[in-house]
Amino acid sequence: MSALITLADEYYAYRQTTDINRHLWDCSLEQLEHWEDVAPDAVAARQARLLEFADRADRLVIDEHDPMQLALRDSIAFTARSKAHQLTWDAELQAINPAMGLIPLAMVFISRFPLRTDEHGEQYLRKMSGLAPLVDDLVAALQAAALEGRVALARHLSASADALEAYLAAPVGEDDALTAQAPPLESTDPEDWKRRLAGIVEAEVRPALRRYVEAQRALAERGRDDDHPGLVHLDGGLEHYKDLVWAHTTLPLEPAEVHQLGLEVVTALEEEYRELAGPLLGTTDNAEIYARLRDDEEMHYHSGEDIVRDATRALERATEAAPEWFAHLPRSACVAVAITSGPVAFYSAPAADGSKPGEFFFNAADPSAWSTYELEAITYHESIPGHHLQFALHAESTTLHPVLRHLNVTAYLEGWGLYTERLADEMGLYTSDLSRVGMLAADSLRACRLVVDTGLHALRWTRQEAIDYMAAHCPLSIHQITAEVDRYIGQPGQALAYMIGRREIQAIRREAEPASEFDIREFHDQVLRYGMVPLTTLRTLVLG
Repeated sequence: MSALITLADEYYAYRQTTDINRHLWDCSLEQLEHWEDVAPDAVAARQARLLEFADRADRLVIDEHDPMQLALRDSIAFTARSKAHQLTWDAELQAINPAMGLIPLAMVFISRFPLRTDEHGEQYLRKMSGLAPLVDDLVAALQAAALEGRVALARHLSASADALEAYLAAPVGEDDALTAQAPPLESTDPEDWKRRLAGIVEAEVRPALRRYVEAQRALAERGRDDDHPGLVHLDGGLEHYKDLVWAHTTLPLEPAEVHQLGLEVVTALEEEYRELAGPLLGTTDNAEIYARLRDDEEMHYHSGEDIVRDATRALERATEAAPEWFAHLPRSACVAVAITSGPVAFYSAPAADGSKPGEFFFNAADPSAWSTYELEAITYHESIPGHHLQFALHAESTTLHPVLRHLNVTAYLEGWGLYTERLADEMGLYTSDLSRVGMLAADSLRACRLVVDTGLHALRWTRQEAIDYMAAHCPLSIHQITAEVDRYIGQPGQALAYMIGRREIQAIRREAEPASEFDIREFHDQVLRYGMVPLTTLRTLVLG
C-alpha cells in the first residue's frame, strides 16, 4: 500500500504543476500565476512523463481485493495514459477551437478567482502578464504543426480570429472579460490593483492577441476545408483517433463499433419520441416532431432571467427529492449562473474549503437558443443529481486520494451526468411530459454524437454530412447542431463519453438489481464512492 500511495502522491503532485487548465476551470488558487506550457518540446516531455507514470502503475503489485487500492492503481494508470493521448495535437487542433479552445475558456473563467490576500493579487497579475508569452507560444506551435501538414479547419481559425477581433474592438474597461476580476478581498489598495491589471491587459495581452489574430488569419488560408474536417484526413490521424476513443470511453471500442451502436440507439429513441411526443404534438412522424420542437417559438426562452428562474426551481425540486435516492449528499450548495460566452452549459466544482459553491453555468447570450422543454434535463445533468453530487462528494471526501477526487475520467463523469437525466425521470422530477421529451432530446443528441463523431474522424464524413444527419435525427436548432458539429471537429472523441458511459452504468445497475439486497441508494453510493475510475474498474468495484 505504501508504494501505491507514494506513486499516487508523486503523480498527483506532477499533475498539479502541469494541468493548469484544470485549475482555471475550477478557479483554483493552486498554481495561480502559471499557464500550461504549449511548446512542442514541453508537450512531448510531458507525454513521456505521463506514460512513465502509467507504466509504473501497471507494474505495481497491489491487493486486488482492496477496492481503494484497485481504484487508485487503475485511475493512475488510465488517467496518465489517456492524458498523454489527449495532448497529441492538442495545441494546433483543439486549443484554437472558437467555442472550447484555450482563449474562449480563459475569457469565461479568468475573472472568477476567489482572491483574498495581496499575494494572491500579485500572483494573479503575474498570471495575466504570462498570458502574452503563452499566446505567442501557441502561435509558434500552430506554425510548427502547419509545416508538418497539421492545420485546423479553416472556418475554425477564422471564427476564432473573428471573436478575438470583436473583443479587441472594445476598449479596456469594466466590460472587458480580462479585466473583470475583482481585487483581493484583503487588498490594501484595490483601485491601484485594478489599474495595474488594466495596464497589463492593454500593454501586454492585447498586442499578443492581435498577433494571434494575424497568425490565425494566415493559417486559415491553409486550413482544411469543410469536406475534410476529421482526423482521418491527417497522416496518422485514424490511429490517433482510435487512441482518443479509448481515452474518452475507457473501453476497447473500434470507431465502426461505436458508429453502429449510435445508429441503433438513434433508432430506438425515435420510437420513444413517437410514443411520448406523438400524443402531445398530434403526429407520429419523427421529422414533424423534430420540426415542431425546433421551430415553435413558444417552446423557447426570451430572457436569461427566466432561464435562471426555471433552472433554480428545478434545482430546488431535485435537492428535496435527493435523500430518497442517495444515502450521502454533499454539504456544498449548487447555484445557477448565467454567462454570455463559452460552452452552452457546464459545471464547476465547489472549493473544498467552502469558498466557492458548485456552479452550473449556462450561456444565455441568446436566450432563444434555449428550449423550455430541454432546460430541466440539462439542469439535472449539470447539477443535482448529476455532476454536483459527483464532484461535490468527491471534493468533500476525507478518504479519497486526490487522484480519485480531481483527475477526470470523461466516460465516468459524463456517463454519470447522462445517467442522471433518466434517473431524474425515475425520481419524478420532470414537471410535464413535454419536459420528459426534453430528456429524449438530450438522449438523441448524445446518441447522434456516436454516429457523427466517428463519421467525421474515422469514416470521412464532411462537415455538412454531419450537420444533415443530426438535423434529421434530433430536435436541436440548426444553429445548435452546427455548434455541436464544430465542437466534435475540435475535440475528437470527447463527445463519445456521454452515451458510452451512461450505457455502461445502466448495464452495471441491471446486473446488480436482481440481488435480494439491492438498494438504489447503496448502488448510487457505490458508483460515487470510489472517485473517478475507468468504467472497467467501476464494474469490478460495484459488482465485485
